[in-house]
Amino acid sequence: MSSLSSFSQQSDKGFWKYGHLIFTGFYLLPLIINFASFTANQIIMSLAFYIAFILLYVKAINCKSVRVTKLFVAMLLICFCATFYTTGTPTLFGFVAYVAGYSYSSHQRIYAALAITFTVLLSAYIGDIGKVQYFLAVALILCATLFSYGIAAKRESLYKKREQESANQLEQLAAIAERERIARDLHDILGHSLSSIALKAELANKLNQGERYEQANNEIAQVADLARQLLSDVRNAVSDLKQLNLVSQIAQLKQRLIEQEFNVTFNVVLNTLPAKVEGLAGLIIKEAVTNLLRHSSTKNSEINIEQTAQQLLITVIDHAPCSTLNAGNGLNGIKERAEQLNGSASFTCGERFTLNVILPITAKDLQ
Repeated sequence: MSSLSSFSQQSDKGFWKYGHLIFTGFYLLPLIINFASFTANQIIMSLAFYIAFILLYVKAINCKSVRVTKLFVAMLLICFCATFYTTGTPTLFGFVAYVAGYSYSSHQRIYAALAITFTVLLSAYIGDIGKVQYFLAVALILCATLFSYGIAAKRESLYKKREQESANQLEQLAAIAERERIARDLHDILGHSLSSIALKAELANKLNQGERYEQANNEIAQVADLARQLLSDVRNAVSDLKQLNLVSQIAQLKQRLIEQEFNVTFNVVLNTLPAKVEGLAGLIIKEAVTNLLRHSSTKNSEINIEQTAQQLLITVIDHAPCSTLNAGNGLNGIKERAEQLNGSASFTCGERFTLNVILPITAKDLQ
């Protein structure tokens, strides 16, 4: 998760839980307006109740629902007692309602709402309040409003939690898909070569037992060549995993073909590609080049890569006669990767071998 995302989440959390605490200052409004009419004892007790309430509120809002009831009752008791010293307690009652809306389940909220309403009415009845109708109106309106606000804050918190869980799940699925892709690549690279090495090693052993030493040595030499080629393929595969830039990969593959004395023509027209398209395209082109290295008899080939607004077109041509086409792991792997993007891969065989791959590019991919 990026630092910006973390900061955003922390800011949201602070806003939902603490941003509205500034409005508790309305509790002190009667004390400020009529300061001269309050005794020292009333002032001290009003401030003491206020500080105690804020501490309990902060603790309650960070408390698990199963433990919040004691704090909820304590806050109601503070509001009830503070009513005997100041008429600003409707504000605090509202914040108790917020805790109930935020912390409790739907069933528990009914009992919490009844408890708050009963305490408000009892405070108005017992307390020495001059205009009790205003006290009740303000208290009940604030309780209803902040109760609803608490429910909304809880829903927002649950939504973000589910969103984070979904993001984590997507990351896990992406990691699984990447492991499967790497496994498929290693299978494509190692499977054929290791099978050939095993067969040639067995043949060399039989030839050696038959005292056909010259042929056995020849097979052993071929095993060594296959092993060196396999090592080179593995190194190239690791290099490809580290380097996802398609242009760089194409340059490396072109150099690899030239080193193997291929007469190859590259026609590449590329702009910025979506990451998933670029990654799969790189793997497809790499596999196509590997097939050329293994099967081309004339070493005369052509690779065309063209990007349009809607799709990426990849064409690989081997200018060598092709009588039959046996789609092995390499060609099947190309087809599977194209289908991952709802694309297509087709092969034609005749006077020459042609591979055509179409990878769609949508507006969503480019965002």
